[in-house]
Amino acid sequence: MPDDTNSDDLGLLGRSAAVVALRATVRRVADAPYPVLITGESGSGKELVAKAVHRLSRRAVRRFGAVNCAALADELVEAELFGYTKGAFTGAVTDRAGLFEAADRGTLLLDEVGELSQRAQAKLLRVLQDGEIRRVGESQSRRVDVRVVAATNRPLDAAVGAGQFREDLLYRLDVLRMVVPPLRDRGDDVRLLAEHFWSRAQLLTGSRAAPAKSTLAALARYHWPGNVRQLENVVASLVVRGPRHGLVGPSTLPAAFGVTEHDVPTLYEARASFERRFVSGALARAGGRRGQAALELGITRQGLAKLLKRLQLGAAAAGTIRTSGSQ
Repeated sequence: MPDDTNSDDLGLLGRSAAVVALRATVRRVADAPYPVLITGESGSGKELVAKAVHRLSRRAVRRFGAVNCAALADELVEAELFGYTKGAFTGAVTDRAGLFEAADRGTLLLDEVGELSQRAQAKLLRVLQDGEIRRVGESQSRRVDVRVVAATNRPLDAAVGAGQFREDLLYRLDVLRMVVPPLRDRGDDVRLLAEHFWSRAQLLTGSRAAPAKSTLAALARYHWPGNVRQLENVVASLVVRGPRHGLVGPSTLPAAFGVTEHDVPTLYEARASFERRFVSGALARAGGRRGQAALELGITRQGLAKLLKRLQLGAAAAGTIRTSGSQ
């Protein structure tokens, strides 16, 4: 059984024991014909896990549908989930299939299922029991074969005790439970994910900059209340707000990270910063002529070319050369 860092068939990136175990669980439950309940904090990757379950199942050739139950107004739940017929209510100008019909023989993710109203919970329970749906405004039932995956960031057991969630519905949904760990419990996965998101942001923005080691260290120390989603957004912000070339230091991080101007860079970062300024200055004084800049620096043209590549100054230097109109 593979447990590599980021299996192509799963898309669940991480080396931590928690994520390795999660990938193994996904593989075990993927083809089971039972509902799945995925629990975890907001932003921890519950939908990604649901998609992985679908991708490894026999239903992968059919549709994966998803709906955020918290965004469904109570009066629209039935129409969205089960569909409606023309004239069933004001605005129903044509027949429309609901999400259950659309996902027939596939998988349907009910995200934030704990936010459904009591009325909607009763409707959902009936579908799970009977395997049938009835469009709004229609008298006949339609059979559907849908694997339901429910996700929640709320403790549904406590919601049952508080009378906010139906106990019989919980029993129907909670056949195979999967727990997605919060990012703060995933150790070195923070650095791994940050580098992954950084590469993706570079492709989208054209940036050539890289995160400084101290920046990655600051990311690894943070407690991440918004989990993986927050990390992805922070990295995107760093790539956009930081320099286009060179290293992006920790001072670019938001204030919540507690990074101050007194933070001391590593020897590697300090040396790279000095070399970058020193070489850029020589190129500027030489008007972008690499031969003259190399002579001033006391190195060969080939040596300068390698230095520019290591310091990620090649594109900037090329721009200077084109502007100067020389070699």
